[in-house]
Amino acid sequence: MNIISYFSEAGVPKTGLTPSITIVKTDGTVIINAQSMSAITNASGFYLYDFTTYDEDLDYCISVDGGSSLTDQDRYLASTNETAGIGNLLQIEKGNWKISGNQMKFYDTDGTTALYTFNLKNKEGTPTETDVFSRTGA
Repeated sequence: MNIISYFSEAGVPKTGLTPSITIVKTDGTVIINAQSMSAITNASGFYLYDFTTYDEDLDYCISVDGGSSLTDQDRYLASTNETAGIGNLLQIEKGNWKISGNQMKFYDTDGTTALYTFNLKNKEGTPTETDVFSRTGA
């Protein structure tokens, strides 16, 4: 997985940096400790780290230090791979969607594992497959 960071100084893209990245699992285990990032050619201010040991089933805390030539305000970046509720977005986009029995179901890319199920209702709150007005979690 590529991790990309952008640095600017007073709003101007900052080139010539050697940012360092630290990646920690949410249990506190340091996976990557202050490794150098590379400048992306012809992309002023953008830097790349190839996280070759990335595991999509784990959550990571990511911090990047742009270096002491930047002010503290511009120097530090933080992120996470946790997607806060949209973690299955790709599976939903690639999987099947079905309305059946007054429910909307979103399936994983395997076509059989239901990721999300919503009850469908009309304006009066009656379950329906036609004239759907709202959905509620099932």
